[in-house]
Amino acid sequence: MRMSKFFASTRARVGLAAVAIAAVLLGVGWYVVRDGSSTGPSGAPPTTASAPVDDSSPAGDGAVNMDGRAPLTGLPVTKALNHPAVTVKVSNTPDAHPQRGLGSADIVFVEPITGATTRLAAIFHSQLPPQVGPVRSLRPMDAPLISPTKGVIANTMADHWVQQYIDRVAGLANLGTLRVPSGTYFIDRTRRAPNHVFAQPARLLELTDRVAPPPPYFSYAGDVAHSSPLSSGRTATSVTVGYGGSATATWRYDGASGRWLRAEKWAAHRLEDGNQVSAQNVIVLHAQRDLSFPQAKSSMTILDLTDASGSLQLFTGGKVVDGHWTKAGVDRPFTFTTTTGKALLLAPGTTWVECALPGMPIQTAAS
Repeated sequence: MRMSKFFASTRARVGLAAVAIAAVLLGVGWYVVRDGSSTGPSGAPPTTASAPVDDSSPAGDGAVNMDGRAPLTGLPVTKALNHPAVTVKVSNTPDAHPQRGLGSADIVFVEPITGATTRLAAIFHSQLPPQVGPVRSLRPMDAPLISPTKGVIANTMADHWVQQYIDRVAGLANLGTLRVPSGTYFIDRTRRAPNHVFAQPARLLELTDRVAPPPPYFSYAGDVAHSSPLSSGRTATSVTVGYGGSATATWRYDGASGRWLRAEKWAAHRLEDGNQVSAQNVIVLHAQRDLSFPQAKSSMTILDLTDASGSLQLFTGGKVVDGHWTKAGVDRPFTFTTTTGKALLLAPGTTWVECALPGMPIQTAAS
């Protein structure tokens, strides 16, 4: 979408949610997944239970049948996830650490926003922690990244032209801090401004008229062994994304847990609960800079993700495979394939996507 679409804005679609949804969300706070690796608000592993999942009917591209699975992780679920996804824009500057609630996210996008600074767009659906943050402002690239979820986005607003753009083109309920009743967001007085605002996902869902769960964001194999990296990739035990300064991120594969562990320039990326950020899948997505926004300051980084394409690497289970992405309109989903044109299949589980610009050094090691 280009600048001609800025000159109209739409009002955020706000209303009262169904009482039943609010009761479930407030009373439960998270949903159970069957792999045992996810945690509830307390940090303890959730209880597991048997639930029939049909893995015998994969889609034509080899992806697992998503019936009975969480749409944003591909993990089997024991409860229906009949509510929208909530995305929270999270500050990632050193003074914003330790962050709260990120360990419950299904998908996290790492967005370069200025030189050597990143911000996170964390998507929550299979688990809804009580609080997430610190919350920060929107960026134009949030529209193409998050619109495919068709859910709610939490933020501390943005420049007027950015708000206009998001409202105009994104299929999201934009529930920024100035658009909701007092008390919807939590102010933590022990934190310094501007990193003192925290979103409360369940309260946000009470304020939207949206009820539909998100469509699947990725395609998944039935298990790690059948994922694209394990099927056709090469060995990789670490990858470093050179954002610059303290934002530079390194992921290392931990064979004991079968997960990738994140560190930033100076130390392990640890959350408020003491746990290190981890993921089943890590995607390094390469995108060009979008220069079509004349209102943007020269220091603002915006990725070109609409009517665009690029390369990627998918890291899963100690392996990496090269791939390709394409995307049409803002609301349209990405298409992810291997370099041979086959569907890119992730392992069921959480996914972090590191968005990289041309010229950012990407270093991969195999030992």
